[in-house]
Amino acid sequence: MKSNNLCPECQQKPPPYRRCVAAFEYQKDTIDKLIMDIKTNPHSPETAQLSSLLSEVITLAYQDSPMPTIMIPVPLHWRKLLMRGFNQSSNIASILSRKLKNTVILENICIRHASSSPQHLKSRKKRIQGMGNAFRMHKNIDYRSDNKNDRTCNPIFEQSVAIVDDVVTSGATAESLAWTLIKAGAKHVDIWCIARTGWHNRFD
Repeated sequence: MKSNNLCPECQQKPPPYRRCVAAFEYQKDTIDKLIMDIKTNPHSPETAQLSSLLSEVITLAYQDSPMPTIMIPVPLHWRKLLMRGFNQSSNIASILSRKLKNTVILENICIRHASSSPQHLKSRKKRIQGMGNAFRMHKNIDYRSDNKNDRTCNPIFEQSVAIVDDVVTSGATAESLAWTLIKAGAKHVDIWCIARTGWHNRFD
């Protein structure tokens, strides 16, 4: 499943990303159980299965347009990463990189410096307010420079970037990270995820 249709709210205030490509529409009674397993089990077979399916959907989505060549998994706050022991978005991106040609993963160039409580417990308005400044670029890289001979060069300068996540619900996390990447020099930002909500219930 892939959809580029914009909801009425997005038509008035377009999101910073161009499109969101997803393998499934999020349903609480079906796909949510698989998503929870991906979040809690680093060796979940569902991660490989659903990521492989997502790679096929991505390939179809970019049949007539250039595909982003850089993938950035949504970073976890260091406390959550320490507690969980792994980043499920990184696991998804790792599988996608093996399935999709000419794509690379860039990790640790963006940091989640603000921790947050579970997003599903909040309204969309509260999620957006809480995620406003959740991410920042790594301080050791000069994001004003695209000099490839400089070790502090900007690897996303004028590049098309895909944010990789397991699920997009309100879109608050994706929007916050997309704005961070665009401000750092990315030309375009797309979202790739296992599941996303439809616009009819995305803004509850």
